[in-house]
Amino acid sequence: MTRQRARRLPLFPALALALCLASTPFAEAGAQQAAGKNLRPDTRRALHSRQRAADVPARKGAYLPQRSRAETPPRRARSAQPDAQGRRPARPAPASRNSEERAGVEAVREAPAALIVGTPLSRVLHVSQLSLTSDAGTHEQFVDDNGDLVADRRRTFDSAGGSYDLAVGRSGARYEVFTATDDRGTSSTSDDVATGVLVVALDTNFDFVRDSAQTFDLGRDFGLPSAVSVVAGTSRFGREFVVVSSSGYFNQDDPGDPANEPSPGVVLLARNAAGGGFDPALTRPLVGVGDDRLFNANALTLLPSGDLVIADFASNELRVVRDTDGDLMPDTLLNTPYYSFPAASDAPLDVASNSRGVVFTHGVGDDAYLLAVYDTNGDRLGDADEVRVEGLSIDNNLVLHGLTVGRDGTVYLIQDSTGESDRPAEGGNGGIPHVQAFPDPALNGILRDGSAFVLADDEFTQAYSGLALGVETVLPPVGRLTMTNSASRAGDATRGGLATILGAGLTRGRSGATRADAAQGVRVSVEGLPAEVLSFNDTQVHIFVPQQLGAGVGSVVVTVSGDVTAAEDADIATANPGLFTVPQTGEGEAIALLASGGLYTAAPFPARANNQPSVVALLGTGWRNALPVTARVGGRAAAVQYAGPSGGFNGLDQVNVVIPDGVRGPAAVTVTTADGRTSRANVFITIQ
Repeated sequence: MTRQRARRLPLFPALALALCLASTPFAEAGAQQAAGKNLRPDTRRALHSRQRAADVPARKGAYLPQRSRAETPPRRARSAQPDAQGRRPARPAPASRNSEERAGVEAVREAPAALIVGTPLSRVLHVSQLSLTSDAGTHEQFVDDNGDLVADRRRTFDSAGGSYDLAVGRSGARYEVFTATDDRGTSSTSDDVATGVLVVALDTNFDFVRDSAQTFDLGRDFGLPSAVSVVAGTSRFGREFVVVSSSGYFNQDDPGDPANEPSPGVVLLARNAAGGGFDPALTRPLVGVGDDRLFNANALTLLPSGDLVIADFASNELRVVRDTDGDLMPDTLLNTPYYSFPAASDAPLDVASNSRGVVFTHGVGDDAYLLAVYDTNGDRLGDADEVRVEGLSIDNNLVLHGLTVGRDGTVYLIQDSTGESDRPAEGGNGGIPHVQAFPDPALNGILRDGSAFVLADDEFTQAYSGLALGVETVLPPVGRLTMTNSASRAGDATRGGLATILGAGLTRGRSGATRADAAQGVRVSVEGLPAEVLSFNDTQVHIFVPQQLGAGVGSVVVTVSGDVTAAEDADIATANPGLFTVPQTGEGEAIALLASGGLYTAAPFPARANNQPSVVALLGTGWRNALPVTARVGGRAAAVQYAGPSGGFNGLDQVNVVIPDGVRGPAAVTVTTADGRTSRANVFITIQ
């Protein structure tokens, strides 16, 4: 897209603004409620906050990125390149008002079902819907009831003008930020000044409607000439806080443009322990306005470590304010970036992170991509990135955008945020402002294709900005798991085989020994396909892996009554033979039956039955897809009379072997598949 020059607005003269900032008691300032001011979002200002990713930072004395633009060539051609695991980037779903498959989204828009009182805020997606033609705007709330990533219920939280960004605290307070014009109490526009605003909106009776609010003038209290991003967190000691940033917008073509801002400031505001307002003892600037340590601060995210990551668009970097004292509140901006992007087109417009520390970010463009950034060595800095979504439609706007991540890993982002105001004549593409949802079932940043979650009411007069989900206050973070062959307890599970999932808190304390017990709420999916649950407890879940799965990496997700408890990627093999053993550890005496003459008696086994070498049936899993198999008993080759599924129980395999002459006592048994996979060696049967 092409950049449009920022519109000249009647702002405070640069010299007077500098004097005002210099006189602000920054380190000691608290946040005081703004009384008697009509502060509403300045949508016109936001619409003109555009900048090319390729622009070289030109603010005098500003922070210089680790890599210069000359050192950052365009990213490789985005032709669905697979990552190291062979997975191609996901793609968004089309957003159309005419498609039959969008009927659910349209029903929410035209005749919404109300939110159900008691719905956890962690399931409620908040988005700001701004008017492009007036100072009207709303904050909307949406819930997906059935997990299909399409909104089913809706309620308007407030109609107070909307905001640029919003966050939801653990307390349920909604934090809304925007830039407003302070008229200074006069009818003249010559003394108007832009100021950052924070609104703390409360729903005290939990009906999803605002019933009280406090408004804070961050320009007056902290010198913030704008407020474009906000995140909410909770300290290790239970204190709720918010972090707000100004934009730092700077017109590269016109350093004298009155719309230009000083370099951005970032402020942390801690809620009073008794509720209401902020605690001046803990409220503090993290980055000073105009100190040139950042160039832009278009978006913020808090990592599980307490570190704050900042999207610095012009510097082509993610910056980090480190939590140095372990209280889960960021405090110190590092000179070293969290991540410096290798390509000029990677300029981070928005940023979000999941509960496992995977950072997501995207730039602008009609064919933009979403990146996942990983800390692979545990140094609390990003080390590598992967393209996880391609083909995004992200408007060139430094203010109006949105990106957030749910507890289950689903990534939500806004496409075409400014709708039809993103005119083709200015390099835009129009489009319907809407939220896309991309599943990340294993919470490892490997996304699946997207779904259009919800569309703005009117693309001709409205814009979308800011996304937030509430904090989960009951469930712990999604846990990790491993999955292995149920018989051998070693190596990969197999498609069409029996698998055991291991972890902690898998079933929230529930246990069951039958399929019927599992039907009461314990579910497992493997790469999106339901897997039959056979038995379970809090540390183990035994399943039948669907045969129709292909071999390779697949997500494994455990849910209890619809809530995800654990998730991870696991390798699914075509074959991995394992023999069930009496100790159920994969080692020791095999579970086997004497098959000669249809006797089916347990060990020990006679060497001969009916004057013939005995035939023993070994039970296990993992070889039905790689027949024929061979077997050894007591170190000798044993003839195989049958190998394949054992009737009557999904996933159970059987191999009938003939006892070789001369084998007596404990005799090791192994099974080898046609593709060369062999069962564990420390399994035996006893021959008399």
